[in-house]
Amino acid sequence: MLQKCCLRLSANESYQKAEIEIEALTGVKVGHTTQQKLVLSQDFQLPLAKQSVSEISVDGGKVRLRGKPKAGCYWRDDKTVRLQGIYYGAFFDDNQSLLV
Repeated sequence: MLQKCCLRLSANESYQKAEIEIEALTGVKVGHTTQQKLVLSQDFQLPLAKQSVSEISVDGGKVRLRGKPKAGCYWRDDKTVRLQGIYYGAFFDDNQSLLV
């Protein structure tokens, strides 16, 4: 179960953040290099594509949002994707949409 948790956290976070989260959640320290070794030792099956892809473009950045005067500002993630010159998408603070 610990290995499964390490793999899931490593998929969604950096290895260093996964190390911190595993220790916080389980009390067990699993170093970030061990997290990486666990991922690299897996034999993941590649998905089968229904059609070939000849072009994909993904970009991301930070967007500064301003609130009310004197309330300050904050930064949020922005992602854009273009696939085959046909599909275009933009995602604001929504990394999960890039995985679907």
